[in-house]
Amino acid sequence: GAALTIVVACSSQTTVVGRVIEVDGDLSTVDSFTIITEGGETLSFEPDPFGRYPFPLPHLREHLLSGEQLRIDYRPTEDGTLLVVALDDADGAHG
Repeated sequence: GAALTIVVACSSQTTVVGRVIEVDGDLSTVDSFTIITEGGETLSFEPDPFGRYPFPLPHLREHLLSGEQLRIDYRPTEDGTLLVVALDDADGAHG
């Protein structure tokens, strides 16, 4: 609930909007995925196992084909991995 949201918001979390350009994993899992932001920056992410996702992550492949933008909330880990804590369609269609 609300308490969790506050905790997450206080960590070094960043939000970015971009288009999926690559998805790594098999049909039932996503190990990582790459987006290109509106500013032309390429970022690669790994899903946080405890993240909040409004759809199964393999749905990202549909975004890869459709070019539909995503809004991604992520936080960098100590080793530089970008962990996705939440994502949604950029227009908020899923949630």
